[in-house]
Amino acid sequence: MRLAVAAHCSRVTAYGGMQSTDVVANLRVDQAWGGAQVMGALHQVNASYYTPSNIAGTAIAAPFNGHPSDKWGWAAGVGLKINTPFITQGDSFQVQANVTQGALRYLFNTPNTNWGKVDGGSEAFGILSDCVYGGTVAVGNQTSCNLTSAWGVNAGYEHYWTPAWHTSLYGAYYQVSYNSQANAMLCEISGFGNGLGGTLATTGGTGCNEKWSTWGVGSRTQWDVTKTFYLGVEVLYSTLQSAQTGCGSVTPGACPGGVVGGNTVAFGGATALENRSSNWLVSVRAHRDFLP
Repeated sequence: MRLAVAAHCSRVTAYGGMQSTDVVANLRVDQAWGGAQVMGALHQVNASYYTPSNIAGTAIAAPFNGHPSDKWGWAAGVGLKINTPFITQGDSFQVQANVTQGALRYLFNTPNTNWGKVDGGSEAFGILSDCVYGGTVAVGNQTSCNLTSAWGVNAGYEHYWTPAWHTSLYGAYYQVSYNSQANAMLCEISGFGNGLGGTLATTGGTGCNEKWSTWGVGSRTQWDVTKTFYLGVEVLYSTLQSAQTGCGSVTPGACPGGVVGGNTVAFGGATALENRSSNWLVSVRAHRDFLP
């Protein structure tokens, strides 16, 4: 599963490890007209320790102390398939919608990491996590585990030109959002907050908003040469609607009132924020099954 984000330290993947297995269940019906399914999952979010504070009068960090209480993330979804043999035998339409809080891998199976794309000196990005927390026990500003919310929908239609040749057309939209405290902490650690601390910052700096989304449309045409071998070509257009830093920069501390020395979200030499970044993908595939 995606890791928790510790918003007051350099350990931006601060997951405590697996203590309990995920609980997954579904109810499904398959008939001549198609099929339908409802599904759900529970996932334990076990965060690591709060950031240690420096021992008074020294540069020595105190031991890690305390951690947020575990929370249970969840995901739920519905899916529908409708066969359309009245168009062509084998044709079908499928659609699925999912929503989650604290269990984002059930929405983003691939890729399952933070999103980012650099175009020259500009970057678009999105942070993907199960929860966000921060603070130190010594200061008394530690937070609970703020579960991340996300939802998505995808749909596709597959048409058979012949029994061996078929083309699919598909599209999807996904959105990730954080509550006000999690948003403030993420803005602060990346250098775009107001510098007041995770539990005190409520806006995360003027205009800083870690909410982001992505969508795409694509098509694949496949030739089933035999029952165990096929050739396919796919074209995909996708767009990343970036999280916002509030000043158009991805350099920590560059925004007015920003935190100098924050953990950079830039990579590849980027310095400017690109609000929207698009990408084309063309792939060719040859697939052979060697086992039944």
